[in-house]
Amino acid sequence: MSDTLCFFIIIIATSFISGYGLSYKIDRAEIFALKNAIEKSNEQGRSAMTEAQRMVDHAQQEALKSNNELDKANESSINTINAYYDRVRASDKTRSHCPVSKADNSSEHPADAANTYDILTELHRADIAAIEKNTLLKFVRENCGIKEDNRPTH
Repeated sequence: MSDTLCFFIIIIATSFISGYGLSYKIDRAEIFALKNAIEKSNEQGRSAMTEAQRMVDHAQQEALKSNNELDKANESSINTINAYYDRVRASDKTRSHCPVSKADNSSEHPADAANTYDILTELHRADIAAIEKNTLLKFVRENCGIKEDNRPTH
């Protein structure tokens, strides 16, 4: 009986060892497959991050270029307006000071400088304000993604 018992113990031990070995190899294969999948995923993530950073860098360069061009255009427009008003003021035909009128439309001392209104100064300020408004609007449209053909919808 002892030979039979030893035989069964050897069979059971051999089965256990071979099952354990097979299980170990399967677990290692699964771990290896998971490791490869994680490495591949990490590589794809790095690649996507590199591409996204490249796109951000390009967008920043384009925005800086656009802003520089916008600054130059704004400065040129203001210089043009200033030169125009300087020429108008220099001409003798211009009468830019008008009397300030009361609510009843009667004038008070039109020759008095305190009661005159410089129309050219006000027109000049209005033109500068219009240039600034257009510059700011263009800045917002070019730098904030708000474009006539690509307005965000909410």
